[in-house]
Amino acid sequence: MTNPYKLAKAFATDFGHMEYALKRSGYLRPNKDIAEADWDAFANSLGSKFFEHVVTNSIAKTLIGHPPRRLLADMQWAPPNPKPLENTHQLIINGVCRVRNSYLHGEKFTGGPEGQWERDATLVEEAHAVLMEAAVVTSISLTKP
Repeated sequence: MTNPYKLAKAFATDFGHMEYALKRSGYLRPNKDIAEADWDAFANSLGSKFFEHVVTNSIAKTLIGHPPRRLLADMQWAPPNPKPLENTHQLIINGVCRVRNSYLHGEKFTGGPEGQWERDATLVEEAHAVLMEAAVVTSISLTKP
């Protein structure tokens, strides 16, 4: 297995570059005093063809078929058995962004059930692949000036 920490660091770096690029491309959350990337608007702009493309090319089989869950305030993961992702918005928000949040907030690579490290690495790798594919299809450059 590739070093999961290197995979996750590369993903987090590119995610940060994407947030920077989204803000500078006009994807800003409305009614905010501070500049925040509007991932919802970005996901919607990708359209249904993006999801079809990701599925057809098997870019994120685990991320789509067995998506990550959310850690709730009672420290339980929910939902117990998440439904497969069904569209681009879910793929970006409940897939890519959730994996990023789980990693940066310390919930990836912590142990757990047998095989969890491999699953975490797969989710990070697939979320990164989806992020990079979204950058390509929208022609958003992830390099800062």
